[in-house]
This record gives sequence, structure tokens and C-alpha cells, in this order.
Amino acid sequence: MRKSNSLEDGVGKEITTKITTTIKSNKTFYSDSNGRDFTKRIRDYRADWDLEVNEPIAGNYYPINLGIYIKDKISELSVLVDRSVGGSSIVDGQLELMLHRRLLYDDGKGVAEALDETVCVGAECRGLAVQGKYYIRMDPLGEGAKWRRSYGQEIYSPLLLAFTEQDGNKGASFQVSKFSGMDFNYSLPDNAALLTLQDLEDGKILLRLAHLYEIGEDKDLSVITNVELKKLLAKRKITKVSEMSLSANQGRAEMEKKRLVWKAEGSKNDEPASQRGGPVDSQKLVVELAPMEIRTFIVTVGN
Repeated sequence: MRKSNSLEDGVGKEITTKITTTIKSNKTFYSDSNGRDFTKRIRDYRADWDLEVNEPIAGNYYPINLGIYIKDKISELSVLVDRSVGGSSIVDGQLELMLHRRLLYDDGKGVAEALDETVCVGAECRGLAVQGKYYIRMDPLGEGAKWRRSYGQEIYSPLLLAFTEQDGNKGASFQVSKFSGMDFNYSLPDNAALLTLQDLEDGKILLRLAHLYEIGEDKDLSVITNVELKKLLAKRKITKVSEMSLSANQGRAEMEKKRLVWKAEGSKNDEPASQRGGPVDSQKLVVELAPMEIRTFIVTVGN
């Protein structure tokens, strides 16, 4: 049997998975934006201009970093991925994911070469091999967000185990170290995630927290949530908390003073401002996170 990525037959290959259901999706599906909010997609349609459909398949494909789903008035089907792929819903009730492509001819889109990646070992060259995992779940309408966000966080940001080399003669006496910086009786809210916790110089810690849900995504968890810094960093005495820009290269207040205010032609001036968490009280040290908000802090600590 020939391998699926073999081009000996002179035909390019696009390896896709199609999941077909009876869901009446009405040309609508939802794909993630960089692993965060899910964006509504409508087949052969753009809200900003009148779309002339010349590429009915390619024109409806979107990058999938976390997941994709469809729904109707009864149920919703969600698919999460373990790596970035392309995805769409070309047919109502169907989700399509493209894991890999290997083509013989240039597509005329400007690259001027065929998408034919190979790996060579010695004199033997083979097409680049790719493997992926899909996680599929069917839920009643309105219940899928909990699974997409909780399980998706485990897939998208898994814990990384790290090991250090030990002297072979001293391996028997090696002691497994244990440490917990968090209060034993405290855990993060179900709708919050710890994105970054990094030791810096001079007793400073880079801390980045995120809200996992969008407004209206879940009836219980799409609300402002609180993270208690005193319990999150229970083993340290917090002396100062400074909120920073997302990249932590300047203070948030300084960044907002320099922020440009754009007025796009045809934009509505009556759109409500995005919801944001309030300032951090220097005594209570509680961080508020509004739906889809990410906040970055430099926390100064003592022993």
C-alpha cells in the first residue's frame, strides 16, 4: 500500500477529517482567534463587504489553534485540536479539519513554489509527516463552553515536566523536592488561568492572569472573577503590585496615556466600552478579571 503522502501517482494530497452530524448549523460555525475568543463565521459571507465567492472552499477556511464548533437550537458539536490546523464547515452540520497538505504545483498566490516539504536522511527524501489529535464532544446547547475552556486549557497550555541530570553515584540519596507557593486551601476560580509566573531580579515576580470566558459564553462563568494575590503567593510577603502593559515593558497607566484613539470611517460611536477589572487595592490585593481580559503585573515580594 502506498503511503498517504506519496506523490508517485502525480497527484497532490490534502489530508482532511470530516465530521458529519444532523445539526442544523445554517451556514454558521465558530473558530477560535489565537486560542482565545471564538469568532462567528458564516459561509460565503463577510459582514464588512459584499463577498464575491471565487474560492468556495479556500475562502471559507480559517486557522484553528484551539478549536471549532457548530450548534443549532438543540445541541452543539465541539472539536479541539492539539496543534494548529485549518478548519471550516463547508456543508451544514459538518466540520472539516485539514491536518496536512503536500502539493505538486504552485497555487498562483505569490509564493512561486509548490507546497512540497520533504525530510531527507542520507540520499532518501520523504514527505514531511504530521500527526495530530482531535478531541470531540457533543453537548446540549449552551453547555459546550465549559468543556472547550477547561479541557482546552489543558490541551493548549499543558504542564511541562522538567528534569535535571544527577550524579550517578549520588542518585540513591536524591530527594524529591516539594514546594507549594499557593495557600493549601485556595485554588484559582474555574474561569481564570495563570498564564505566567516568573521570577525576575531584586525580589520581583512577573505575573500574568487571564479570564477564560467571553461575555455571554456561559451562563455561570462569563462574569467578573477575582484572584486573591495573598493566597496565590501565600509563601511570600507582597510589598508592591504594579500593573503593566500586556508585554510588561511599561506601566499600564503610562501605556494608556500614549494609546492612539482611532476613528474608522463608518464606525459607531455609541458602542459600549469593553468591560475591565478595577484597580488592585494595595491592602486587599485582589485582582478583578472581566471576561476575556488578560492582566499583567510586576509583584515585589519579600521572604
